[in-house]
Amino acid sequence: LITLINLLIGDLNKGDRQKICTVCTIDVHNRDVVAKLINMKAENAQEFAWLSQIKHRWDEKQVACFVDICDAIFRYSNEYLATPPGWLSPPVLCVDTTA
Repeated sequence: LITLINLLIGDLNKGDRQKICTVCTIDVHNRDVVAKLINMKAENAQEFAWLSQIKHRWDEKQVACFVDICDAIFRYSNEYLATPPGWLSPPVLCVDTTA
């Protein structure tokens, strides 16, 4: 994460900045989820704290990606996660400067 933040501080074109900011956002979220699971003392994959997290998985038989949360399963439909245009990327977070 530190390496990505250092890249964001540097000189990047718009597309690269957006990609790296998206990866940083996902990494920070993942770090926070793991910390929450540790603090809640979640000990196995059947704990609600884990089941309630969105999990992506690839199904070789169906040749498709699926999203699981609790007991719901959805086929991934190529949704796109990215930092919206017009956002700056300071270290750690992306902050909307257009508001």
